[in-house]
Amino acid sequence: MEVGRAGGQGREGCSGTLYVVATPLGNLEDLTLRAARVLAEVDLVAAEDTRRAAKLLSHFGLKKRATSFHSYSSPERLAAMVEALKAGKSIALISDAGTPCISDPGAELVTAARQAGAKVVPVPGPCAAVAALSASGLAAGRFTFAGYPPRKAAERRAFLAPLLSLSWPVVFYEAPGRLQALLKDIAGLAGGERQVVVARELTKVFEEFVCGRVEEVAGQFSRRQVLGEVTVIVGPGQAPEEVVKQPSAMELAAWLAREGLSPGRIAAALAALYGMERRDAYELAQRARLSSREQ
Repeated sequence: MEVGRAGGQGREGCSGTLYVVATPLGNLEDLTLRAARVLAEVDLVAAEDTRRAAKLLSHFGLKKRATSFHSYSSPERLAAMVEALKAGKSIALISDAGTPCISDPGAELVTAARQAGAKVVPVPGPCAAVAALSASGLAAGRFTFAGYPPRKAAERRAFLAPLLSLSWPVVFYEAPGRLQALLKDIAGLAGGERQVVVARELTKVFEEFVCGRVEEVAGQFSRRQVLGEVTVIVGPGQAPEEVVKQPSAMELAAWLAREGLSPGRIAAALAALYGMERRDAYELAQRARLSSREQ
């Protein structure tokens, strides 16, 4: 059966199929047989980085040119992809590594494809968060994936505070140059005894897991340069009956105001953490900012 017709005809006469294809984190042997078949049969490969895609396709003998599609792609590029789907073409969406749309670009294309009536089919496979968690030794009947923490210190601490009170593991991605700052904030908010796992360069030659108390782990990485992709898993917080009450939106806004954040940034944090409407969050942020100046 032809891949491009696998999903049948969608609404509005759209018969194309978008495949969301997971690709190896590093070890090319991790590409699934199904993923290899889909990549071989689709009409178009939409890749976050065409250079990395070319290496992957070449390794498996697939004489196919990838088309660039990433978070900075123009509306015209997105429209062209949708038109291809409407014309009955099949497209494989891949990221640099791992599963697309998990802290990677691609959601915009998936949404547009569905709106156009195209079939959207996941082709599962490698994911750094799941791979790290599976080898962490931390019980993970439940876990929270939090993606990349904010870069600015005050925003990062506000982001971390409610997550570190959860009674199950929390998984983060982080750039190697910001790992020390993240570990320092975790220790400051949750205490130096909190268990963490830092997984680096998963499935690659220099794969590494460093596990232990956050103070110990931070100390190990402080003595050397950190390279490669990094996944951080923070062990469970206190049991639910022992959890310290999380700050209210007003209390958090007041704290962020004292840290010197602008009303706009405070509002963004409140909207993300409490699900507030942006207008309500901004009004609360302004009140907190005014109150901090009067104190």
